[in-house]
Amino acid sequence: MGPKKILLADPDDNYRELVCLYLKFLNYPVPSVASDGEEALSKALTERPDLIVMEVRLPRKDGFGIVAQLRSNPLTRDTRILAATAMAGPQDREKCLDKGFNAYLAKPFTMVEFEGILESMFRRNLS
Repeated sequence: MGPKKILLADPDDNYRELVCLYLKFLNYPVPSVASDGEEALSKALTERPDLIVMEVRLPRKDGFGIVAQLRSNPLTRDTRILAATAMAGPQDREKCLDKGFNAYLAKPFTMVEFEGILESMFRRNLS
């Protein structure tokens, strides 16, 4: 079963638009969107999405800080969080996973890559 509510956090208008198109094409729900970290954290806490697709490098609060806060809160501890990020160095995948993201996808990514990662995130039980 896929997500009922999705939060997309990315400062880049073009990437937000692209991911929204991918989600629509793949028959996922239209996401709530945030363009900075403070907005993303606020929406994550109030909307309690099933999935957060997040750029790690967000203005006002970075993705690592957001994930740490969500993981420490019993209400959001098990939220699935995908790092869909421009951080694509050799150790960035491991760093994201070590810091609490459930999965990692380096930008730019194709719709097929995005679909594969979403399917794998919702196939396994993360609770």
